[in-house]
Amino acid sequence: MLWIGTYTRKEGHVNGLAAGIYGMATAGDSLVEVSTRTGIVNPSYLCLSPDQKYLYAVSELGPDVDSTGYVYSYQVAGDSLVLLNRQPTFGFAPCYVSVHPSGKWLYVANYVGGVIVRYPLATDGTIAAGQPLTLSGQGPSSRQESSHPHSACVSPDGKWVMVADLGTDIVHTYAAEGPTWKEVSKTTLPAGAGPRHLVFHPEVPLVFVLNELSNTVAVFQYDADTGALTSTGAWSTLPDNHPETSLAADLHLTPDGKFLYASNRGLNSLASFRVETASGQLVPLRQTSTQGSIPRNFTIHPSGKYLLVANQNTNSVVRFNIDAATGALEYTELWMVKTPVCLVFGGDGSRKSEVGSGK
Repeated sequence: MLWIGTYTRKEGHVNGLAAGIYGMATAGDSLVEVSTRTGIVNPSYLCLSPDQKYLYAVSELGPDVDSTGYVYSYQVAGDSLVLLNRQPTFGFAPCYVSVHPSGKWLYVANYVGGVIVRYPLATDGTIAAGQPLTLSGQGPSSRQESSHPHSACVSPDGKWVMVADLGTDIVHTYAAEGPTWKEVSKTTLPAGAGPRHLVFHPEVPLVFVLNELSNTVAVFQYDADTGALTSTGAWSTLPDNHPETSLAADLHLTPDGKFLYASNRGLNSLASFRVETASGQLVPLRQTSTQGSIPRNFTIHPSGKYLLVANQNTNSVVRFNIDAATGALEYTELWMVKTPVCLVFGGDGSRKSEVGSGK
């Protein structure tokens, strides 16, 4: 099963055309819609609980729609989603949601308002009242007039949650659990970098931070005991002398941690890197066209055999096979899906989470 978060209404940056959260499965070589969860506006980002019984989705709203954004909880019932409850996010344009490895906590980042929120989760998957924290500051870019938290990622051991603040060029590290937010570390990126998303290496203490505005991946040694980050360098996601405007969007590692990919909106490509785990360095490999425009989120199948890219502005989801030895991407299939943003495998109940023929 593949769950797809989307935009459902016209916004300043996108002409949302979708109906809600799509549940997709395969029929031969086709990706087919088997369910659509309506009743939620702009479910742009999704995540599944560790046991895959529950799906959480932000509702990316602005002040022209409501007094706050929301985060929704759904029970995964086979191929469908059953609404459990929702909670306010205390800010606007919530753009990221993640869940603690224990399944006991949920985290949301609001792009507008500088608010991050931690929510206790009940055993039945419902979301309890949230604990908001408002960040402040600014950066040198016109996009950095105030704090803009863009993600909140939990460390694999569940000790820390790292918040990438695009507006202030800071990655904040907080204790993941507890009655109140407790900051334990703060890492400042170069001025104007615009940190957006980050990922943890599955085997060694490395953290990779994608900077949207500078189009770079910054790599850090990670102290699991303190949450502190130490830089090992930064690498461009764009080819040399790229003349056009492009903004980095997302990054993911293969399950074995050998290869890293980052999406570029504008260049409309995936940048590939080999990860040198001993030194914490990246080796740039190649650029691969995403076969569409404005690649937002992408996801790598748990098998590591292929990845899927959501091309937001050309209404498509594209599959690429991954060469296990070289990390090279081979385009195989394209399916039409209205304004896709976020792709999440699993939680299917009865269907396999394989997508496409792999031909």
